[in-house]
Amino acid sequence: MFILPLLLLAQFAGAFVRLQNSILYDEVDFRGVNEVSTDMCASGCKMYAAIGYTDEQKRIANGILILDPITKKNTSVTELSKQFVQGSQEKSSLEFDNTPTLTIVNTNVDYASAPLALFIVSAKSPYYRTAEVFEPLSFRRDKAIASAPITILSAVPFSVLVQPGDTNAVLARTTGYDAIDRNGADNCYTAFDKNIGTAGFFLAINGPLLTLSFDMAKYPFSQVDMIGSYGLAKDTYPFPKQDAFISSPGFVCGSPSSHQVFRSSLLTDDKTYTLRTIANQEMVVKFDIDMETDLPVKILDEKTGIEHGFTGSFQDGTNTHSFQLQTTAATVSFTPGSDQSLFGMRVHAEAVAKP
Repeated sequence: MFILPLLLLAQFAGAFVRLQNSILYDEVDFRGVNEVSTDMCASGCKMYAAIGYTDEQKRIANGILILDPITKKNTSVTELSKQFVQGSQEKSSLEFDNTPTLTIVNTNVDYASAPLALFIVSAKSPYYRTAEVFEPLSFRRDKAIASAPITILSAVPFSVLVQPGDTNAVLARTTGYDAIDRNGADNCYTAFDKNIGTAGFFLAINGPLLTLSFDMAKYPFSQVDMIGSYGLAKDTYPFPKQDAFISSPGFVCGSPSSHQVFRSSLLTDDKTYTLRTIANQEMVVKFDIDMETDLPVKILDEKTGIEHGFTGSFQDGTNTHSFQLQTTAATVSFTPGSDQSLFGMRVHAEAVAKP
């Protein structure tokens, strides 16, 4: 059976995504704007960047400059996006000591902007010195122990596959390493939390961030083999070997108290996911939904052609739904409204017990 817990939130048009120890700027934050300033570096910070893949997108991002108030040196977002740890695919960062106000200037004609993800993490953040940060393009983390959280940053929708291998357990959230802890103040939505055994898993991220934290206390010698790529798979096959996560565009954190969304012209606005089982397994779907609009997440039973729409709210106790589909394939779709509504859905499949 499929088990699909789902969280649906509504985000009204706003600015950057800000959590307790990080801030994430997007394409829209710099569009038509001369400069942007932040206090996130008051205790020190690291800054990471990811940009679009066309020459024009890179050119525009090159006109957005990070100003160092001490050295007076300017670093473009494009330049920062190209910096990696020597001999590694791990991203490097631009680091600032105690900087009460850090300013980023848009020098482009008409203050043009392009797809980008500018991620700033306070020195107060957990894992500040130990976390690994990567981009999904041609990303391959060879089999090795993952003793600290692994964050993937991208301006483009992406997919991550953790290969079958050593027994392990993992917690995943669509946020940075600063907000990955279970009891963190940001209380971000859990995209994945499971003892995965040796199976591996697949995550489709229609947004800028994913962080994975493996259980090294329980499995201190377990090694992780991970692959990333741009784009979202058309179909997801969670049964019987891999679990999955799917979401609407720009899903970041997803905390009920933090309705913030990442915006980019490269995000897939009207994405449809097809979930399939093999060996003729049936599905049971379960949701947790929180939303402020009446835009439903729709699930189409491909066997009967019947479409089921779901809405709900934590506040009025209508957030939990469960039903069974006599089918081996279902299509999940959601069209965001003008208020930038969003959803995140965990997908897990099991065999339905026969009487």
